[in-house]
Amino acid sequence: MSVDLEDHFCDLPFSMWKNFESRVVSNTKILLDLFEKHNANATFFTLGYIAEKHPELIEEIVSKGHEIASHSFSHLNINTTTKEEFETDLNKSIKVLSKLSNEKILGFRAPWFSITKNNFWVFKILQKNLRYDSSIYPAQFHYGFGNAIRHPYEISSDDPLISQSGTNFFEIPMCTLKNSILGNIPVAGGIYLRFLPINFIKNGIRNLNKEGYSATCYIHPQDLDYKRPRLNGLSWHNFIGLKNSKKKFESLLKNFKFYSVRDVMEFNL
Repeated sequence: MSVDLEDHFCDLPFSMWKNFESRVVSNTKILLDLFEKHNANATFFTLGYIAEKHPELIEEIVSKGHEIASHSFSHLNINTTTKEEFETDLNKSIKVLSKLSNEKILGFRAPWFSITKNNFWVFKILQKNLRYDSSIYPAQFHYGFGNAIRHPYEISSDDPLISQSGTNFFEIPMCTLKNSILGNIPVAGGIYLRFLPINFIKNGIRNLNKEGYSATCYIHPQDLDYKRPRLNGLSWHNFIGLKNSKKKFESLLKNFKFYSVRDVMEFNL
């Protein structure tokens, strides 16, 4: 299980964030209570900005046994970011997160899953300081790669979509349901959790488990916020299915056992 730890306004330009009231603490506490209730652990892919603004929240997350990983500092869209800008932002986030969590930061997830073949250079930067990435969506919809590997693997030093043993850097892709007609269907979380029938999502998780692999799911704190403010500049898909999302998410926690990436991969710290 993973959480993209950001606030309800973080899809808007960074310069606008100061104009909005934060809701991330109260929404995250709902998640933490659910995880504790169902004995689940998660990786919190955290924005450095959120960690700086709410250090007490990071302390609480760590105290409950969850993992902190990077989601960049300022919710960068890698498609519109230079190598230099990305590396500066990533290093800033790692510095903030490691200081506040008092832990070594192992992983990264790109905001908006904004990895394309045009920015594979990002993996060279990630491998300097981290052990895994979790940005590949093995489905060709709004983002992602329809032919990508659907389970955790060591990435090739030449092509992150290819497995190569011995590189010691892992990709942790999102859970998809394989369909002979439609291809891989995303079921891991976010809008798919809020929009798709819960049994369809469960089927996707079970099918990947039957293949012998862990299924990586994700959620944003605001995915459970049915009173989320409707801000100008945010698309309709940010608000669909909020009314029933908590019930659906708790159903997943009741039916499956979830761990953090760190615990599942058993990295040698």
